[in-house]
Amino acid sequence: MDQLVTRVRPHVPALLERDGNETVTRVQVREILRNEGLKGGRNERLGLVLHELRTETTI
Repeated sequence: MDQLVTRVRPHVPALLERDGNETVTRVQVREILRNEGLKGGRNERLGLVLHELRTETTI
């Protein structure tokens, strides 16, 4: 999971700016995974990735 967060993290700021929201959404993470050809978008794992990304952006 840490690798997935590391791979997704650089793409988050651009999507937040594009979509105008403050925190990353499940849909945005799925978009990043799809665009980057990354696997790991299962709901239970995606929830953990979202939690990590949201925690990082609020600190």
